[in-house]
Amino acid sequence: MKKIALAVAFLAIFILFGGSENVSAQSGSMEWRGTVDDTVQVIIRGRNATTNTLSGSQTYDARTNFSDRLPRDNTRVQVNKTNGRGRVYVVQQPNRRNNYTAIVQIVDNKGGKDRYGFTLSWD
Repeated sequence: MKKIALAVAFLAIFILFGGSENVSAQSGSMEWRGTVDDTVQVIIRGRNATTNTLSGSQTYDARTNFSDRLPRDNTRVQVNKTNGRGRVYVVQQPNRRNNYTAIVQIVDNKGGKDRYGFTLSWD
């Protein structure tokens, strides 16, 4: 009888806590602003965002503002461009295989620099 009670307790703990990777995470967002010349990736993990210039001049004046951290959970992110003349899109969704890292790419192929802004959101 004790073995059954113990098994039921472990099953309850697993159901409550063990399957958390598939549970919908908290919602949140991050705002990013910076000056871009050509192609840049913004790499987001937790409450950190780093900028990687793929081509063109180095990005400057990059600033971020997080409402909450990007969860360590399978989460879908969406991007909404708020400023800039080129394309802004998600190239990597966060998941366990990439250590819950989202990547947003900015492509400005019009020549010269432009000021960009976007909001990344998740729920």
